Amino acid sequence: MASSDFLNVDLPALCDDLAGEINKTYQNLPWALKHEAVSRLKRQVHELSQAVQKAKDSGSPARTGRFLEQAIALTHECVPLMSLCVRKNLLSKELQDRWAKRLTHIDQHLAQWLKACPS
Repeated sequence: MASSDFLNVDLPALCDDLAGEINKTYQNLPWALKHEAVSRLKRQVHELSQAVQKAKDSGSPARTGRFLEQAIALTHECVPLMSLCVRKNLLSKELQDRWAKRLTHIDQHLAQWLKACPS
């Protein structure tokens, strides 16, 4: 993967797509929405989307770096939440695998972007 790959990827769109898919999955499952793990997962993925958009819109390298660090932390928080949802039968293993793969992809691009930011 070239070090400039993150420049060619619309990370806010990738995050929005993932957040949309998670919302769509749970929108017709009101019983699942009552569980804290599902609520936290939805909240975290939306915060991820917002942090990535803020990083993209930021005019300051220092602020961009802070938003990227926040976004990376959020990707790391979403994975255990998905595992918890699987254990509580609130998420299928197939969806968990797909979402985790997408989060890993997003995380890799965020890490490249952060690495490219001047300190």
